[in-house]
Amino acid sequence: MQKTVEPNNRLSPAIVELLIRERSKGKSLRHLGRMFGKSHEKIRQLLAKYGPPQVGLLSENKVAAKLGYPARWPTKLRKQGIIKPIKPGSFWLYSEEQVRQIPALITEARKCKQCGRPRPAGSVRFCRECNQYRRKHKYESLSPEAKAKHVKRCLAWLKANPERAKEIRFRAYRKYRAKQGRGAVIAADDRR
Repeated sequence: MQKTVEPNNRLSPAIVELLIRERSKGKSLRHLGRMFGKSHEKIRQLLAKYGPPQVGLLSENKVAAKLGYPARWPTKLRKQGIIKPIKPGSFWLYSEEQVRQIPALITEARKCKQCGRPRPAGSVRFCRECNQYRRKHKYESLSPEAKAKHVKRCLAWLKANPERAKEIRFRAYRKYRAKQGRGAVIAADDRR
């Protein structure tokens, strides 16, 4: 079979660049063929000739298996925009350099947001110790905006429920006095 290239059938480097960019966005060969007025086979040949080499590219599942991580971890890095693989077809493909970077990126992404130590697999943002502390001291770990919002909600509730607030205050006062050792006097007095 003889290959002939007609002068009017040549593609400029800008069109080839656009073709490669559109293919990396995930467009199919047939769609690109319709866009450029070529057959899908011609587009495949052009991509094979001018496109980036795909010899060292691995799919997401193969990357996870090679590194020994769950398949969702590289996916999470991709969705968060931390790592940017290419998608020439229906699979996300990672270069060898990206595969080498993934363990360090996962280690960095899996650090506790408060203390910086590694966090367990089930924890979303914090290690066990920081998570327990935050549960125990919720108000202290709030941002200033969240604290202001909390105070506003509390004041609105106090205004809407004065009798219930009075009961809660009195119970807290009795509890405090009981800790001080003067609980017997208040229990007998019980001023409501």
